[in-house]
Amino acid sequence: ATLVGQPMSTMRSRQHDPLPTPELTTSEPLLTVRAGESLVLRIAAIDRQSGVAEVVVRCRSRENPALESVGRWSPRVSGGPADDRYFPVVVPIPRSSPSGTWELHEVTLCDGEGNARTSLPGRDFEEMLFRVEGREGVDHTPPRLLGIKFGTA
Repeated sequence: ATLVGQPMSTMRSRQHDPLPTPELTTSEPLLTVRAGESLVLRIAAIDRQSGVAEVVVRCRSRENPALESVGRWSPRVSGGPADDRYFPVVVPIPRSSPSGTWELHEVTLCDGEGNARTSLPGRDFEEMLFRVEGREGVDHTPPRLLGIKFGTA
């Protein structure tokens, strides 16, 4: 499945219109991925001077933001330039992920000269959610910190 978010700039251009009454809306997940599988995002980007050299996508669990996964595209890793200015980024979902809602947390674009820009949902693109289905029989519980003691050497 291909996920396509609307750029926020189209929303900003309509700021002169009267704002509707705010409603409580919850974004629905766009698709479902099973834990242990990968999500493929096609990121559209351009850099007319030195070219796009790397695309980094970070996704994370809404219920447990410490649970995240990162995918990267670069010509070295992905075997050359992307077609049509779309860069396919594979984000592996950890096998130990419990069921829950995940989000596209940030997209970082780097050019051939080392310049980078990070784009965030709600600022640069619409919020994009997806559902992860956990696997049965997998330990989903992380270790718990019981305490810390200070001492001298």
